[in-house]
Amino acid sequence: MLKSMNKLHVLLKIFVAGIFLFQSGCLTEAGTGTESGSTVVTEPNESPTVDPTRTICDPFLTNSPQARDRGLVGSLLYLTDDQPRYSNITDYMNNAVVADATIYLDRLFVPTRPFDRGFYMQSGDLVTSINGDTLYEYFGLRMSGQLQLTANEEPGAYQLALLADDGALLKIPDGLGGQKIIVNNDGTHPTKFMCATEPVYMTRDAKLPMTLEYYQGPRFHIAMVAMWRPWPANEVDVNDPLCGQQGNSLFFDSTQDPVTSQSAFYDLLERNWKVLENENYFFPEQSENPCVPAEEPLAITNFNFEALGRDQVTLTWTTNIAATSQGEYKDTALASNPYVQTAEDGTLVQVHRLTITGLVPLTRYAIRAISRTPGGQMAVSDEKIVRTAR
Repeated sequence: MLKSMNKLHVLLKIFVAGIFLFQSGCLTEAGTGTESGSTVVTEPNESPTVDPTRTICDPFLTNSPQARDRGLVGSLLYLTDDQPRYSNITDYMNNAVVADATIYLDRLFVPTRPFDRGFYMQSGDLVTSINGDTLYEYFGLRMSGQLQLTANEEPGAYQLALLADDGALLKIPDGLGGQKIIVNNDGTHPTKFMCATEPVYMTRDAKLPMTLEYYQGPRFHIAMVAMWRPWPANEVDVNDPLCGQQGNSLFFDSTQDPVTSQSAFYDLLERNWKVLENENYFFPEQSENPCVPAEEPLAITNFNFEALGRDQVTLTWTTNIAATSQGEYKDTALASNPYVQTAEDGTLVQVHRLTITGLVPLTRYAIRAISRTPGGQMAVSDEKIVRTAR
């Protein structure tokens, strides 16, 4: 395809409503999660300092916390009407047209859901194919970044995994100057969970270069979730029961708005899988995220369970600025169960402690922490799983 065909076609600006996607945590052997939380911010990002007509920010509306040196950067590709409908990553990467725009992601967390909004640049203009079509099918992404441990993760061996609809490959250095595939989830398929069969070794200061190649085939469902967990001590457990399993409603219920987790996804969290958060992604050298506002937004960190009883659990977390304290919880027995919110403590603090009471003994709950500022910002922690005592 001639390079001259590689250009953007602009449609009228339209207003796009934000989609709130909840996020997820892990469960330790003691029954509680301990990694730092993530943030959903109600305040929109400021315009980037780069050309807004060539910049695509957070197109999947993951709304995770951001820093100028964290996230992924890459290219958007698409097939033209006269090209074959490929069913593997290699054909997409070698033959698709590369759009004249740079795409920035906060992290790889797109639970299964319909996707028909296309890709909007910071100028408000829509990216279309050379035929004027919205890119919600037959497109690809090539994203780069560096993986690192969060402050609450221990150095050691980790197992990577991908939930994807359709195909996705996760690549890391092969030690010979090239790349090797560490997770292979290629092909046109419903949301599918695939796991690495060899570990990656992470030191406290390590930054592991990585490339995510993804393609979306026929409309409409998409999914793209990167996860890892400490490498299992028992080799028998390396092959997770859900590795290789697929289904558009197996892990997430995309008929709900916002999308809700299904029991299979909660099972992954209970087996120590964790969705990689924004803090796990360090930008490639010499790169910076122009989509991040200059002023740091409200953020929740260090979300933990301090005490656990038969009918109650105590939550603790911190915020970077003074904010209120609130919690919400739900029984995970049914994915459709709604969250129940506690009363909000209006005291403005940065160190938060809240006890949720009235829980049922020996029951698995999903729990989140919530904080708000007087200026209207709201932050929601990662979803964590806990089992009450007998």
